[in-house]
Amino acid sequence: MSIAKQVLRLEFRELSNDDISKVIDLYRSLSTESIYYRFRGFFKDFDNYVRSVFSNPRNKVYGAFLNGELVGVFEAVYISDGCYELAIVVKDRYQGRGIGTRLVAYAFNDLKSRGVKTMVAYTTPDNHRILAISRKFNGNIRCDFGECVVTFNLTTLDTKCFLASPS
Repeated sequence: MSIAKQVLRLEFRELSNDDISKVIDLYRSLSTESIYYRFRGFFKDFDNYVRSVFSNPRNKVYGAFLNGELVGVFEAVYISDGCYELAIVVKDRYQGRGIGTRLVAYAFNDLKSRGVKTMVAYTTPDNHRILAISRKFNGNIRCDFGECVVTFNLTTLDTKCFLASPS
């Protein structure tokens, strides 16, 4: 019996307005728990939310695809020059397989090449998945009063080990 994780052959790319319905469908497919962790509360107005993210050309949205299916979304929402807020979600049945880590690496690498210096994430202290990813990417984690703020310095971050293609 093998205990090694199966390496998934994922494709990553920046999403466009043509992908809005795929992102909305992904959000609609999520469990209550995944929605809670992604939005830090219970949320249902995915149509307006996704359209608002895509409506600002400064925002960047990335997707992870497995066999043509959108299985993960990373949003980089513009805060100020060189600084973005991030949010990430992976479809429930694909969580725990390293997709989020690889999607973050892909997005961070692309954003860094575009001159982004700082990424900020807001989460709950019980969101162990994003906190684990934050540690992998040397995020500075501060938790107070039921909220955690994670800051990533992209200028010093090396994502190459997470971007290696499976052989």
